[in-house]
Amino acid sequence: MNVIGLGNCGCNIAEQLGKYPQYNVFLIDTEPRKGENFYLLPEKKHPEQYESECPDLTQFLNCNGDVMFIVGGSGFVSASALRILQSVKHCNISVLYIKTDQQLLAQTQKLQQRATFHILQEYARSGVFEQIILVDNTSVSEMIGELSIADYYESLNQTIVPMIHFINVFNNSKPVMSTFGPFADVSRIRTLGMVNVETGEEKLIFPLDNRNETRYYYAINAKSLKEDGTLHNKIRKQMKGKNEKSSFGIFETSYDKNFCYSVVCSREIVQL
Repeated sequence: MNVIGLGNCGCNIAEQLGKYPQYNVFLIDTEPRKGENFYLLPEKKHPEQYESECPDLTQFLNCNGDVMFIVGGSGFVSASALRILQSVKHCNISVLYIKTDQQLLAQTQKLQQRATFHILQEYARSGVFEQIILVDNTSVSEMIGELSIADYYESLNQTIVPMIHFINVFNNSKPVMSTFGPFADVSRIRTLGMVNVETGEEKLIFPLDNRNETRYYYAINAKSLKEDGTLHNKIRKQMKGKNEKSSFGIFETSYDKNFCYSVVCSREIVQL
């Protein structure tokens, strides 16, 4: 998979994904970064300049197939997102959108976040993008618990990145058991969740309301698959308690601890 990180937030997450061999990473930022696939954008004073003066990056973004585009919507550089995505419009595009707490933003940043947030959702809902995965830094922080200021963003990224990676891996792996079917065409606005395998308790990285479809990815070690006779009934009971259409896949892992991630979908645009 090709990964494109835009701005400080997007590049930090893209770099974390780049530690896995499955990803071909491109970084676009206004500050220098190490790496071969890095493009330095001239810094601008206003978001409109990033949009109107964005260079053609078709040659730089020389890729095909699946693309994950990662951006934090409050950064001024996010105004160049659509211009940059034009360079990979022939690809199957997913967007990972990171929302910052509105209370931490200046007025222009708030306006930029609101604009980027809604525009990218509209493009996903219309089918231009395969999906948009929404992340709320506040929700991720609450999921983790107390965090030091120095390690705040690094800790958030270390939570987000494994979720993205494992779901990508499972989507390209054969499950031990699965009830998965294709996502509905309207189910393109999404977020991710962590699920307690024992209790079914779910914590989302974005408070997505009006969910209409959810996939659960159960990562179970070989010992549990062979010896735990309660596992199948436990998962079935968790599925029965859902209001929306739900499906599950069980994947064998070599990890000591079992875990589960969810992909939660909505057909409706989320408002800020």
